[in-house]
Amino acid sequence: MTERTARITSPVGPRALVDGREVDYFCGTSYFSLHSHPDVIAAACEATRLYGVASATALQSPAHVELEDELCQFLGTEAVVHVASGYLAPLALLQGLTGRYDIAFADSAAHYGVFDGLRAVEREAIAFRHLDADDLKHQLRSHVRPGQRPLVLTDGVFPSTGALAPLPQYATLLAEYAGGLLFVDDAHAFGVIGETGNGSLEYHGVERAAAAACGTLSKAFGGGGGFVPGDRALRAAIEKHSRVPLGASAPSVPIAAASAAGARILREHPEMRAQLWANARFAREELRSLGFDLEMSPIPIVSLAGRPGVDLRRVHAALAADGIAVLYVPPRGYSDAPDVESLRIAIFSTHTRDQIARLTDAVRRAL
Repeated sequence: MTERTARITSPVGPRALVDGREVDYFCGTSYFSLHSHPDVIAAACEATRLYGVASATALQSPAHVELEDELCQFLGTEAVVHVASGYLAPLALLQGLTGRYDIAFADSAAHYGVFDGLRAVEREAIAFRHLDADDLKHQLRSHVRPGQRPLVLTDGVFPSTGALAPLPQYATLLAEYAGGLLFVDDAHAFGVIGETGNGSLEYHGVERAAAAACGTLSKAFGGGGGFVPGDRALRAAIEKHSRVPLGASAPSVPIAAASAAGARILREHPEMRAQLWANARFAREELRSLGFDLEMSPIPIVSLAGRPGVDLRRVHAALAADGIAVLYVPPRGYSDAPDVESLRIAIFSTHTRDQIARLTDAVRRAL
């Protein structure tokens, strides 16, 4: 999905230096610009001074202990397992769920980490059509044998389009099967949606008793690494069945400290989420006025899909010439990218309305 030719030479934020030029920056996943927040940077620097760059030991550093404590407070869970990356979090969770499911069903556009995790655990997996609860219902009825416990896997928020998975519908379907379990890769939702920032399950009001989720600290939280929240039993199961925490070194000390600071800032300042939602709604309203078919939602990922007679590569170049950075995504250019070209626009809580209005005006002139 990403374009590798451009180079950013400043911290990520609503304004950034790209190829030596300051631009309005609508790329990436730093939805609260916490990667450049002074308190996050200070926490990383202080932890490095005190404990070094990496612990180089199986023992936990104070920065890693603090991170797990902060995540438990933020997520309201008994325990959390912190792993090397968000990409590895689905695998750790799948291995932790060993013995709790018999057959898996995954959204056909789920993130690569979901499908790589399924291959690693060597379980039968059936793909259902993207975001299609009716097809999931058909696949469940066609493949689940008596006594089998199905596991349904999906992203909570899809990374290219910002689409929300219909989790309540999936949960209703799973309720028909004893032991049915919903699995959500919530990398783009934790910290972002839900009244307390607890992701897609909270946003949709889906009961957690029959659901499990994993996430990443590299997006909303301004840090790095993946995590699996849950109770102590789930943590024990991951420790027993997964080699991910053992075999892949934990994120470095400064990254752990930065992540802890980011989680604390988001917990203490819920108004940041309110501002993000307001910016996302405003951006969607503005871009809908140009004729793009966009759902109104608080998701800060806006996808402008190609339409007849419009060359989005040319639009992308015109925006760049106007000092506005967005991401051009070729057809099927990422796990959930549409079959046509698109522009992915990331909205931050720190963008001003003037910036969003400039973006809309630039798109209007480029069409």
